[in-house]
Amino acid sequence: MTATLTDKQRVAMEALQGARAAGLGLSAYARARGLNARQLHDSVVALRRRGVLPPTDRPRLRKGAFVAVRVVNTPPSLSMRPSPPRTGMVCRVVHAAGLMIECGEWPPTAWLQSLASGQRDAAS
Repeated sequence: MTATLTDKQRVAMEALQGARAAGLGLSAYARARGLNARQLHDSVVALRRRGVLPPTDRPRLRKGAFVAVRVVNTPPSLSMRPSPPRTGMVCRVVHAAGLMIECGEWPPTAWLQSLASGQRDAAS
């Protein structure tokens, strides 16, 4: 039977037997020997289709079901929810008057706009 095999198929058969004897997967065996794993796998699949090799003993993994995802804008009430506490500084605001404010979380946009517009009391 080996007389009808190509050189690539013969190498694949030997690699498969060597991997089994070493207790390794075909890819790991190929890496260790400097062989092309893709070429070996393709040859082994072709040999299984021809009936030269028995079917694999591992069940074929099935793809999971498709899960539809819908992306929507976040309602304003959810975006104003406070974020979980963080450690360290997240944002540093340096005002033209020399004032520096370091924030542990992202400040509200309206507050930053009031600072930039020069209003007297940014907290209001």
